[in-house]
Amino acid sequence: TLRMRRGLTMRACAELCGNGEEWLRLIESGRRPLDRLSTVTTLAVVLGVDDLAVLLGPKLRRLRCTLRDHAHVQHEAVPVLRRLLSTPTYPHRDPSTEPERIRRRLSLAWSAWHRSDRPYTALGLVVPDLLRDALALHRASPATDRRLTWQLLSEAFQMAQRFLYCVGEPHLAARAADRAMVAAEETDDPALIAVSAWSSTMAALGRDEADEAHAIAHDATGHLRHLLATSPAATSTWGALHLFDAIAHARLRRPADAWRSWSIAQQAADALEPAHHHPLTMFGRANVAIYAVAINVETGQAANAITSASRIDLSTIPSINRRAQHLIDLAHGHLRRNDTDAAITALLTSEQQSSEPIAFNPAAGVAI
Repeated sequence: TLRMRRGLTMRACAELCGNGEEWLRLIESGRRPLDRLSTVTTLAVVLGVDDLAVLLGPKLRRLRCTLRDHAHVQHEAVPVLRRLLSTPTYPHRDPSTEPERIRRRLSLAWSAWHRSDRPYTALGLVVPDLLRDALALHRASPATDRRLTWQLLSEAFQMAQRFLYCVGEPHLAARAADRAMVAAEETDDPALIAVSAWSSTMAALGRDEADEAHAIAHDATGHLRHLLATSPAATSTWGALHLFDAIAHARLRRPADAWRSWSIAQQAADALEPAHHHPLTMFGRANVAIYAVAINVETGQAANAITSASRIDLSTIPSINRRAQHLIDLAHGHLRRNDTDAAITALLTSEQQSSEPIAFNPAAGVAI
């Protein structure tokens, strides 16, 4: 029906999709399933369909996403956040929101992000309003309260950065990370500045700018060195920054430096409580083990990646999203060894944890 509405013959539609007429005939008759994301997005572009649910229906499990810019899958919350980050905004709502209420909402949002099997939907529902309210509170507060509102703004922008990074919007994620850093610097809080730098490092890695990621992570640790002896939170952020530094080195084909940074992170994790997990970075012993898998994949040591992964107990990772992302990394390790069956098993297991990383993660698209 969609093809005919576009005035396309079966042959023309199939050619625009880069396939033969028989291929399309099997799809239209239901004898060939739409089981590849690349096929779905190609058909959606040719048929002028923005909402993937039109083609997939219940297979999306209530996930709502659209296509833009030639088959880029876009989460429904992205346009709202783009406007918040790109255009001047003014407090149109009651600015009397109490700071403690904003802080409580931030805490609840992070909890939902880590515990929900639909983390992108959970965060996408709350981040726009949370960011608007944090901006409104900041603008309506007297100068004496601005240090606190800058802190809340930095944390809200960090949350927006994480969401945008995970749904495949690296440039918007970088913009949110920059706003988080500007707000953090206004507080003169070295720990908050370092956490904001962690968000900036993630954004740089998302843009494949490993040199910049290394520079940010390296410089940010300088804000924390004098706090390590007295602050577990600083030790946690120190470790998280070194994990990102390790990934940056791995992408720059410097494996020795990558493992050196990873070892520093491991020492930091060992200095913390065994069950420690940072609410933003998820830094902890299990997360350090996960990064060993990612470093091995990045440096072409697929066999070592699979061995490392076999020693990880996923139940010790409190973040469902982090488990799902780890399994996508593991799938890449299997593909490096040409073990397609094991890669598919890892992707299916990731999908069982949460279907959303598979839909939005560019790395998952490559694996698929």
